[in-house]
Amino acid sequence: MLTLTPIERDMHRLLRSLAQVGDPADPLSACIGYKEFVQRVDPHGLDPYTSQGQMRGLYPKLGHISVYEHQHGRPLLSALVVTKATGRPGNGFADLAAQLGFEAAEDPGFWEDQVARTVRFWSADDPVLLMDSAMDQVMKELGSIKRAVRRLAAGPTEKG
Repeated sequence: MLTLTPIERDMHRLLRSLAQVGDPADPLSACIGYKEFVQRVDPHGLDPYTSQGQMRGLYPKLGHISVYEHQHGRPLLSALVVTKATGRPGNGFADLAAQLGFEAAEDPGFWEDQVARTVRFWSADDPVLLMDSAMDQVMKELGSIKRAVRRLAAGPTEKG
């Protein structure tokens, strides 16, 4: 499981707060531009990877947040960060989603669905949803361990 760095935790908190106050009837209103996002997370430019226009450093951090959320069975929270000019995420979002195993990640409908799911999930403010999400991931991981133990117990297989 991935662990977020301190600046990634700050980013996660901001994204979560945007999603929490988002309107499920208009989920795209919860989105924020990359530049504004960086200014709100690091207003004094203390993080060398996001300060002074170093946006390249932002993208891996947003990717880590997406992987973290995926590992915890939640929608991709970084879907809320977009290019102001287009109102859509950069290409890296679809690339990462495809790497995480999402089908049709390059389809604009996929991103819109992730934004809607993110806003619905976090704006519900339902601790049961959080616990269910966490338990689903624990059960998934236990299933993987169980399959691995069974393979080990079965011993080597003959190839013929």
